[in-house]
Amino acid sequence: MKPIMIKKLVLNLFIEFGPIISFLVASEILDFIPATGIFIFVTVISLLLSLSERKKITYFPLIAGATVIGSGLLTIIFDNPFFLIIKDTIYNGTFSLILFIGIFYKKGLLKKLFNELFSLTDKGWYILSKRWAIFFLILAILNEFARQLFVPQVWVIYKGLATVATIIFSLYQFRLSKKERLPEASEWGLKIIK
Repeated sequence: MKPIMIKKLVLNLFIEFGPIISFLVASEILDFIPATGIFIFVTVISLLLSLSERKKITYFPLIAGATVIGSGLLTIIFDNPFFLIIKDTIYNGTFSLILFIGIFYKKGLLKKLFNELFSLTDKGWYILSKRWAIFFLILAILNEFARQLFVPQVWVIYKGLATVATIIFSLYQFRLSKKERLPEASEWGLKIIK
């Protein structure tokens, strides 16, 4: 992989996972509410970084960031972890539903969210959307169990495990993007910056 593509990949991974990793680390040091404040702050930084690098904020980080900021502010205002915890059930469940609707209509809706990062065939986008629809549904169900069964401090451990699973699942999808890449894409299906 060329250095520019590695930089783009690392930047996108930070935009995607930097805020949650900051929250998980902060939760080990601080209580839930102050860690939520750090989560919000790093989310804003990642959105601004996305804006400065790409001259715009793409849909997925914007949606993810808005839900973190909104639920995080409610958590801080009401001094209640419920709002940040329930966000994962709603967020993952909603994304799963939207992707399953696309699958029903034979459309890979992830293309609209990640078309600026990847160059894939329509078949590749469809398979990717199907995989993520199932994964998001599993995450929503597991989060709801964790929310019901665990206190917030234990939920943070679950959230850490779910984040690791999401990173591994994301990286595994590069096998598909490599196989279903368009001719002008990099070896891993990433769009090449000229």
